[in-house]
Amino acid sequence: MNQQRLQAPVAATVTTQPRPFFKKKRFLIPAGVLALGIALGSCSAGTKEASDVSPAAAPSPAVSSSVASSAAPAPAAPSPASAPPAAAPVVGVPFSVKMSDGNVAKITIVSAVRTASVSTTAFATPAKKGSYLLLDVLWETESGKTSSNPFYFSAKDVNGRKADLDLFADNQLASGEVLPGDKARGFIAFDIAPGASTVMISNPLMQEAARIQIPH
Repeated sequence: MNQQRLQAPVAATVTTQPRPFFKKKRFLIPAGVLALGIALGSCSAGTKEASDVSPAAAPSPAVSSSVASSAAPAPAAPSPASAPPAAAPVVGVPFSVKMSDGNVAKITIVSAVRTASVSTTAFATPAKKGSYLLLDVLWETESGKTSSNPFYFSAKDVNGRKADLDLFADNQLASGEVLPGDKARGFIAFDIAPGASTVMISNPLMQEAARIQIPH
């Protein structure tokens, strides 16, 4: 009788002992869900597409265009147009002649004719080279002060032979200062071979400053 009373509490103790925590259903279900979540997360991390890249990793269009524009070479500046060459002096048109020290004369060969004689005085002589080239010259001062002088003029024929200046032509261009606003006009005659010729104009240092072509 006493033996049965002692065994009863032991049996009761065994039956009321709690189950291990890992065998409980409440623990098994959340643990399974957690394991499944970890597996899915690792798979998605390994198969991330290019569209999932963070915007911070890709350069913005503004930055790309700025870098491209800074790297591109600047367009070359257009070269300035070259100035057209000055027109050659012609008969009947005034042209400027730099004399010296910034002084500029404006000269016009009003006419250029061929003639057998250039004087009606006793000093008149026939041309030795066929005829005279008679120039009607208008001299003005464009800037500063200038002086007209028949010795500033020389000529050569089409073959380059120098002409002779005739100092006895009627109404020859006078020598002297031409003040601004004034004009000097007179003739200059050359004993020269027939055909085209070139007339040169020198400055007071006897350096050529201009030339004009005479077609006949």
